[in-house]
Amino acid sequence: MLSGEVRLVRRSRSGGEIILQRTRHGFLAEASLDQAAYHCDAIAAEPSSLLAIPRTAFSRALTITQFRNGWIAHLTRELRKVRANAERLSLRTARERVLHFIETEGERGVVNLGQSKKDWAAELGLTHEALTACWRKWRTAGN
Repeated sequence: MLSGEVRLVRRSRSGGEIILQRTRHGFLAEASLDQAAYHCDAIAAEPSSLLAIPRTAFSRALTITQFRNGWIAHLTRELRKVRANAERLSLRTARERVLHFIETEGERGVVNLGQSKKDWAAELGLTHEALTACWRKWRTAGN
């Protein structure tokens, strides 16, 4: 991913969009590397530029120790992100989810979202209205 934003999505049984991955930089769809076909759709959320790497070339690169070790480190970081997101989605309140996001994704209590509040709400598993209400309470309380 060179620029823009791409999301890997599936549709729920009710037709809703389930975002499996959202990226603005780095790799996309690495979980499907060993699969014959992708099990989701890639949708550009904004104009985007991507670099396609042929599977055979990537597989050959994995035979190089330094590249393979870097790839393992990348996958480890991605796994930690997925686990943090699963933990966040298990929290009951909007306030808890927002605080968790700031703690895990921010630096010194500051987060640069790089997305709309509506998209952030979806990432937090909240409605836009619930996030807005949480935000208002927070600001009113002086946080």
